[in-house]
Amino acid sequence: MSPPAFEGQQDRGDWPIGTDSFFQPHRAAFWLLAALIVNGLFYTVNMFSMGFRVVPVTALLGILVWGIYTLLFLLVFRTLDLLEQHPPEAFVLAFAWGGLGAVYFAAPANIAIQSLCAKLVSPDFAALWGAAVAGPITEEFLKIAGVILLVLVARNQFQTYLSVLIVGAMAGLGFQVVENLTYTVNASMHFPLENQVSPVLVNLLTRGLLSGLWSHAAYTTIASFGVAWFLLHPERPMAARIACAVLCFALAWAMHFIWNSPWLEDLFDGGYGDMAVLLAVKGIPAMIAAGLFWRVAARENGAYLHALAAYFVPERELIRDDEWIRLGAPLLRYRIRRQMGWTFGLRARRLKTLLQREQLRLIRKAMTYGRGAQTLRHEVAIRRIRAELDPLIATPP
Repeated sequence: MSPPAFEGQQDRGDWPIGTDSFFQPHRAAFWLLAALIVNGLFYTVNMFSMGFRVVPVTALLGILVWGIYTLLFLLVFRTLDLLEQHPPEAFVLAFAWGGLGAVYFAAPANIAIQSLCAKLVSPDFAALWGAAVAGPITEEFLKIAGVILLVLVARNQFQTYLSVLIVGAMAGLGFQVVENLTYTVNASMHFPLENQVSPVLVNLLTRGLLSGLWSHAAYTTIASFGVAWFLLHPERPMAARIACAVLCFALAWAMHFIWNSPWLEDLFDGGYGDMAVLLAVKGIPAMIAAGLFWRVAARENGAYLHALAAYFVPERELIRDDEWIRLGAPLLRYRIRRQMGWTFGLRARRLKTLLQREQLRLIRKAMTYGRGAQTLRHEVAIRRIRAELDPLIATPP
């Protein structure tokens, strides 16, 4: 019996198993990725060594603050990826590529391009437009190159748009966090007051809160959609697949160019209020574009999840009709948990959370290995949790 086809999946060949590990010593892409990340690690440690000596409080506090910032984004990405399509090492490698591998190449390349702008055009042009010219060219190319390397390392891990977009967003986040930490330490070294805490707070406000939602993670998400479309539509003509990938990359480049450019700056003074408005005006289009791509990917991921459940878990005692409706919608799943907590108490909410988690794990395990002994414990867990939950919600407390 063949698994069912559904929109967006029907031409992808055999049913995916997603068993490729991200440790692939027999693939050249793995060693290239590892070597560049390690090389970037030495470069980054050397780059921050002076900061640790001169402003140790800023450096340590910056690592703590930006580390928490990263965990919040990671929590969101993990929540959106209902199938947990990637093991933790995928997130680590993507983040490390963005923060270490890409930064290593981007920093000297940006300096070189800005120097060319000063020589070929003028120093004034380089001062105004150098970052807009250099940043998108080097940074967007390097971040998406890491996404492509990860795809080459663990090829059948990438079965949905969302599986590619999450890796792209993590690569962009890695670049963003290391760049923000660099700015934080450098700002402290040149801060007019002998205060090693204020630069951390200022950079968290400006680079983390005011511009974090539409920075590198958003740009790489946009570019990654083109990679996902190229990867998951082998039935389309090669020219169309390449065109989609190039268009998405061009859109990410344009968003980054506008962000780095001096456009609209003359309309605002240097106050914090005007700066916040300027950042929003230049950044919101990137956030909207990234959000639209996320929406398309989430809907496709939901359809993919429903098709997996229909084929591998048809029993309605394991996934009931009302649970089936919410299966691929994270917000609806969260809403029912919250509603259950308000109505029946915290224990009911906790049990509902565990039930949803076990259902997803059952689907994922069945997708990878098929139904059998390897999925039995999840089936038993679902029935046990349901036996505890049903009496709690049978009548209002």
